[in-house]
Amino acid sequence: MLIRMKSTILGVLGSFVTVILMYHILKLSTHQVYTRYLDSTEITNYTLLESLFSVQSYHNRIEPESQSIHSTPTFKELEEYDLDKLKSTFMIPIPSNISTTFIIQYNSYSLATLQLDFLLRQTMPPTVIYIVCSKKESHAINNLIQEKETEFHINNVIQPIVTTKNDKSFWFSGVQQYDIQTDFVVLLDNNQILPGKKYIEFIIRLLHTKTFEDAIVGTENNNCQQTNKAHYVKLIQDVWVLRREWFLALLLTSSSSNDVSLDLYQSLQIPSILIPSDDILTGNAFRKVNKTDCINSSFASNEDGSVVFYLENQSSPVLEELMCQFVAPYQIVHLITNSVQTNLPACASQKVLLKHHFISSRKEFDVIINQVKAQVVIYQESNGKILHDISAYDTTTFIKLPALEHYSDVGWLTTLPIETLKHWNTPSVKLIITTSGSKKSPQVKRIFNSIKNANYLGDQVDISILMDEKSDGLTKKFVDNLQWNIGDKQIRHRISGVHPMQIFAEAWYPSSDHEYAVMLDDRVELSKSFYIWIKYNLLKYRYSRTTNKQMFGISLYSPRIIDTDPSGRLLFLPPNTTTTITTGDQSPYLMQVPCSSGALYFPQHWREFHDYITARITDQATVKRGSGNKHLFKDSLLTVSKTNRWINSWRKYFDEMVYMRGYVMLYPSIHTSYSTLYINLNKKQKVLYSSVEKLYNVPLSQSLPTSLPDLTDLPVLDLHGKPTDTDTLINRGIKLQRKFSACNPKNNTNTFDASDMICPFNQLIQIPIEESIESVPIKSVNLYI
Repeated sequence: MLIRMKSTILGVLGSFVTVILMYHILKLSTHQVYTRYLDSTEITNYTLLESLFSVQSYHNRIEPESQSIHSTPTFKELEEYDLDKLKSTFMIPIPSNISTTFIIQYNSYSLATLQLDFLLRQTMPPTVIYIVCSKKESHAINNLIQEKETEFHINNVIQPIVTTKNDKSFWFSGVQQYDIQTDFVVLLDNNQILPGKKYIEFIIRLLHTKTFEDAIVGTENNNCQQTNKAHYVKLIQDVWVLRREWFLALLLTSSSSNDVSLDLYQSLQIPSILIPSDDILTGNAFRKVNKTDCINSSFASNEDGSVVFYLENQSSPVLEELMCQFVAPYQIVHLITNSVQTNLPACASQKVLLKHHFISSRKEFDVIINQVKAQVVIYQESNGKILHDISAYDTTTFIKLPALEHYSDVGWLTTLPIETLKHWNTPSVKLIITTSGSKKSPQVKRIFNSIKNANYLGDQVDISILMDEKSDGLTKKFVDNLQWNIGDKQIRHRISGVHPMQIFAEAWYPSSDHEYAVMLDDRVELSKSFYIWIKYNLLKYRYSRTTNKQMFGISLYSPRIIDTDPSGRLLFLPPNTTTTITTGDQSPYLMQVPCSSGALYFPQHWREFHDYITARITDQATVKRGSGNKHLFKDSLLTVSKTNRWINSWRKYFDEMVYMRGYVMLYPSIHTSYSTLYINLNKKQKVLYSSVEKLYNVPLSQSLPTSLPDLTDLPVLDLHGKPTDTDTLINRGIKLQRKFSACNPKNNTNTFDASDMICPFNQLIQIPIEESIESVPIKSVNLYI
């Protein structure tokens, strides 16, 4: 019992001695008596903290319970302080010998130069300015100091502080080596903070009043809590004007939040008060100029999260422009760099909210990504180690872009919402190329050269090459030597001839609902921008909130001829497809015709096509022509299309399916094409049909649309290229299906199940028998369900 009492007494005495020592240390280091200091180990009064931050009616507010803490004003008292009343403090006399120490971070030479100009022109100029920098930056800062000393006729006012990065302390902790003797210490978080001309004097005058003497007062806060009245906030940002004893106590603490306001509240229970301001009295004129003094509160709880750009070195002009344009209303763009030499982009738009973060390790990168709730991180290819492994991020999408020459290649990213950009890495695109016949090496070389020269935006793209049995040695050699470093390369070679329909249909079968195939052959040549066109449309129409399950693919080719009219091929004269998009250009359109001159096909529709064509081909093979036996399905089905006669073409069966389903393919505008077709004509035919050749060999487009219309604004054309709408196409398909299949259509379910299109009708089968036969032979039939 006595031992326990002795331990308790010793513990109490130890705590008492600690408090007394801390008190005398601070008392000896200041000329101003400060008797309200609390030991930093005390438990924070979180009830008071929450009451200060809450915006409740006055009769429900929680008043401070403890009288031992600072005597802070109430909400009602603060509300009396509008800008005019705050300005009245300039009429109250204060000591004329007030001294101040400014501590700033060095980010770039140009920004530091501008910031020093603002600080040295304050109505209450600094006594001393410390610039915190790295050893590498010290030479540039010494030159800057000499320049400013000459310009402002000062001496030994500006001094560099060379420090090393320490994750566990404040960035200004290196100032401990100096004996701070000034009355106030002013901290500026980065070189973009430009205080108004009277700001420092304004805040110091407020700190000499009874109302504000025990609070951190400022004009900068990122939660849109700024009003015409003074009020409590959770934290003040950008610039902090601190009493000397507050700053010394801050240096003794181990930063838990790395935020001056929060750490001072936790250690000394000093609250933060946000006050109204004007251009002269603002804490950061940079925000005022860029209209970023307040970020809409909807951003703080923005479900979409943030967009982050990461740079390891200086950015390219294209990426800088993308940063500046990558801002939706009330949305911040964060820039993370690992080099202090990186300059912020000179944004043309004054509405850009660009928050810059400097890091030196992967750990710091992770902290920022979590703090800003990053949904998308955009970065360029590099050899850096910070992003060498991004597999650990489950909720953040990383978009790796290659070195870019043209902004138009990526400018369209700014038109997509964050929820769509999060699917950047979801679709997997495969290139399927078939070669046919001998002596085709020139055209094989042509298509592969266009494939190699295309821009794939840093994506992984697999390639599969199917050579037929007649491929010559030059073709094989060219295919074997093809270097493909952005994905897997597969080569297949046939040993015997098969029908082209089989080659096309069996060239690909999707392994997932996010695997897509671009079907190509050696007659085609591609634009450098063909993949970007595909990527943009996939994200826009397949991975946005509004999708169209009737769309089965994306064409690269812009046809000039329609081949579905029963009377023969006709010139394609599409109606006016100009939409109201900002460019006023011709719009892409939807048409009920598959493209065989370069197109991307969707996985669900391709599986459905496989099921459908399997049943149709099996029926054709089972019942031989001329046998007199009936087919389970009508051979002549889509009589309104010329492809109905192409009994050995995949188009016959694909056209049947898309007609019954009301499916459509997306085509580029009539004057835009990302693939072109070369038809094989001999010299005599080329002379006779030169104009015909131009109808197939259309010019390749390298430019991309700046924006795409919404799904509901896309024009819809039928299989003959005539204007219509989706509902009409679906109703036409239902009517045809009822004549062809015994099952009810499943168009409303969109299950991509072909079974309802291949249900045979009941048939009465007559079997001649002799009277002497006692039993009737069984007739077997195949049913496709």
